[in-house]
Amino acid sequence: MRISQFQKYSQRENTVTNNVLLMLSRLNDLNVAYYKSMIERLNEGSLQQSYYPQPIFTQQLGVKNGIIDGHIEIKPSKIVVETKLNTKEVIGKLIKYGEAFNVYSHNQLWHLSSVKFEEKEEIEINRRLKESYPNLKIQFNNLLFNDLIENLEGIFEENTHDMELRLLLEDFSNYCISSNLISNEEYKLLFVPTGFSFNWNMRHKMYYCPIHWHSQKFKFFGLYNWKSVRSISEIETVIEADYDFDNDNLKVYSKGHTTEQVQRLHNGLRELEENHEGLKYYVLPENNFYETDFRKTSHGGIQGYRYKDLRDFITLNDYNDVELIANELRKVNWK
Repeated sequence: MRISQFQKYSQRENTVTNNVLLMLSRLNDLNVAYYKSMIERLNEGSLQQSYYPQPIFTQQLGVKNGIIDGHIEIKPSKIVVETKLNTKEVIGKLIKYGEAFNVYSHNQLWHLSSVKFEEKEEIEINRRLKESYPNLKIQFNNLLFNDLIENLEGIFEENTHDMELRLLLEDFSNYCISSNLISNEEYKLLFVPTGFSFNWNMRHKMYYCPIHWHSQKFKFFGLYNWKSVRSISEIETVIEADYDFDNDNLKVYSKGHTTEQVQRLHNGLRELEENHEGLKYYVLPENNFYETDFRKTSHGGIQGYRYKDLRDFITLNDYNDVELIANELRKVNWK
């Protein structure tokens, strides 16, 4: 058994904080661009200033009295992380952490936990930060451990060649799961961007991706397109297979699928008219599959897949009625 990069023997807050910082440090060691991407993703485009975790090299820089031939600038930044396990920090105590920041720094205050502040609490925190530190610009981030994992997964999506990054993702995900730092899977929705394949995904009710993607457990699955989750269902089965279009040959490696499920996959892949290797296919139910409109209201689209806890958006007595969930999601949105 390979040794994990993250300690799993304690759930105390200082151990959790240490492992979060270790993950970020390792990410930076692998590639500073990965670390920069993580910070920007966690802010979802709401950064008050551009984030630069490394020196900026420029030449022929124009200034008031001439042109500088060479210029190297390191912009100061500071991130303060307050970690809780399954609770929220007292707001008054959180506000006091603003004393750690200064005027010329890029300041971010993170609250990291398994539960988030409600929107009205987040508004209050931002208001009190401005009132208490009128000369400072402080970016408050209301984060879940899920947010760290899903954005780390998104970075790996774009750099699947990097095996060290893959190991970091696997170890950190497994640590958070085994330490009960992430939401219960029975309420969890995974949704994926589809782009040009959206019509095919909806028509055949299936989705494909590399086998190693989506390490977290989840119950519900959605197809995302044009800044909205357009469908929701459960997963009927997951098939690992290669498809040789030239010979119309589907080679299935996984087990436990019906002949009908395999044939559905074969028919769908034949329509795509291309070879596929090293992929898994989420086959969705033909009937218990519902269109919805769960909209993203913040700026920009999503870089990769997302996990959301449905309890953060809708309140139901029973989360087993997928059609009801689809209807309720039409009434709410997310950022």
